[in-house]
Order: sequence, then structure tokens, then C-alpha cells
Amino acid sequence: MKPVKLSSKKKMRNTLFIVFILIMSLITRIGYIQFIQGGELSSMAYQQQTLDRSINPKRGTIYDATRK
Repeated sequence: MKPVKLSSKKKMRNTLFIVFILIMSLITRIGYIQFIQGGELSSMAYQQQTLDRSINPKRGTIYDATRK
């Protein structure tokens, strides 16, 4: 078995540290969105989903098979 160089251990530790920092920052961002902005975003979503809109679709001519 080949021994691992000390520089490889440092690279691995630094990489794991960077990944850990990235994951913790993402978890922090998710928590901020969920707990701090959650109420505001929830009310905005409710307003968007219950908005009454008038949609006038363009319709083609309807042909009847029995009428000519």
C-alpha cells in the first residue's frame, strides 16, 4: 500500500473544508428564506394563485358534420 503524501492530506482537508463551508452557507440561505422571508413569500404566492384574470382565448370556427 502506497503511503499518502502530506501534501495530499492537506489538499483533501482543504477541499473538505471548502465543501463544508459551501454546504453550511446553502443551509443558512435556506433557513433565511424559510424562516425570515417565509411569511412574505407565502402571502405573495397566495395572492398570485387566487388572482382573478379574464382570459379571452382565440377560438377557431366550429364546423358541424351534419350542416353544410
